[in-house]
Amino acid sequence: MKRLLLTVLTVFTLSSIFAQEYRIIKGGVTDSLPIPYAGDDTYALYVPTDYTTEKEWPVIFVFDTKGRGANTANLFRTAAENQKYIVASSNFNLKSKPIDSIINTATAMMNSVLSSFPIKSELVYTAGMGEGAQVGSALPLIYKKMAGVMAVGNSFVNQDYLDKNNPYMFVGIAGDKDYMVYQMESYTKFYEDLDFTSDIYYFDGMENEWPSPAVISNAMTGFTLEAIKNGLRPKDEGFIQKLYDDEINFVESLRRTRKYFDAFEKLERMEEKYKDFGYEEDIEDKLKSLKKTDGFRQQRREFRQAVDFEKMQQEEYEYLLANDIMTVNFQNIGWWAYQVDELEKLKDGSSEAKTNMAFRLLGYLDFVTKREFDAIQKSTAPIENKIFISVLRTAINKNDPEAYLKIISLAGSDGDYETALLYLEDLLKTGYSDMESLYDIEGALDLRFSSEYNEIIKKYLGESKFYSENESKKEEN
Repeated sequence: MKRLLLTVLTVFTLSSIFAQEYRIIKGGVTDSLPIPYAGDDTYALYVPTDYTTEKEWPVIFVFDTKGRGANTANLFRTAAENQKYIVASSNFNLKSKPIDSIINTATAMMNSVLSSFPIKSELVYTAGMGEGAQVGSALPLIYKKMAGVMAVGNSFVNQDYLDKNNPYMFVGIAGDKDYMVYQMESYTKFYEDLDFTSDIYYFDGMENEWPSPAVISNAMTGFTLEAIKNGLRPKDEGFIQKLYDDEINFVESLRRTRKYFDAFEKLERMEEKYKDFGYEEDIEDKLKSLKKTDGFRQQRREFRQAVDFEKMQQEEYEYLLANDIMTVNFQNIGWWAYQVDELEKLKDGSSEAKTNMAFRLLGYLDFVTKREFDAIQKSTAPIENKIFISVLRTAINKNDPEAYLKIISLAGSDGDYETALLYLEDLLKTGYSDMESLYDIEGALDLRFSSEYNEIIKKYLGESKFYSENESKKEEN
């Protein structure tokens, strides 16, 4: 144990282009490394315990939406250690800057790592989640030798910009509860049709979530095996066996938790992945065994039924939403609220397929109504259209303050104080507590000085800016 600790805590010195020295931990995450020419932006770095400058290493650049570099690097840590990758994970928030600025910073981070470490130029990869997946999948436009992209929950895909002369491996990852799961499947199919090597993985999660280290490790195995097939990494039989055993253990964990259909799908993907390494018969035997397992056929049937119903519902929601927006049909708001309530009930059901479907449909409703909300608020549409989509948003996502604030603003500017006060109270019932913002709502200048407005705020927040108890008593008398 003592020897292991000494190994993990081994450090070495990295000299930057500014002649500064930084202590890099082997086998651990070193955080807040500066990115040259990128202001205060930094990244976190992981290098394996046996890192040496005597050989070249694969590297994976990771982009997290919120810039949680160290935390995200730790998700890749086990896979990076076992499969011998350097991990560089960004610390910059991807929602805080314009996309061109983010791409410039990401490129600067890549250049810094590529110039500071012995990286094998043909084994450069990116990974990202959400907006980070879009950034990571756009970087092959800049770094033409990119070997692979791992996209979690989203991706940037544009055939007009894709360089077919420099193909790379695309690995899509989607949560079973993420409404983007079918989009990720279509992205994977897009790359397959262009003869790019591609694969897809699933995990028990929602949108804007990273998968577990085990799922990340399985996905990175695809990069590693592809590099071995292409002669860019040595064909070590013992190493390949270890990769295979790790994935089989993952399949076994699914089987033991009675996720038979998930285990079956995973084995089917492994069949293609390991077809050149002599494991075909073993995988085929395991597939046959799973087919005979009690519960497998029922899970497969429930999954297919849920998918068929879900796709039908998505089409219906799109059609009905467009119609209700066009006709400004306030009477149908209750129907939409009923749909949400029914899906919420399904989330607690016993069928995993239906539960995941309910999560996805709720996410999909949230996405399409937010899309329409943003578009209408930016347009020159009449005020009733803007109020309608805002009210609909509160029925779909009861905890999103943006729509409540917009209703207060629109109703206040239109002199409809009763509606504004109603939605002010509904907003505060959700637990909203940003009092300053309540006194800075556009169009509600007169309203926010009223005793009614301030009494509601005081009722939920314990205080208000312009609440006068004496004035309130005068009005009552």
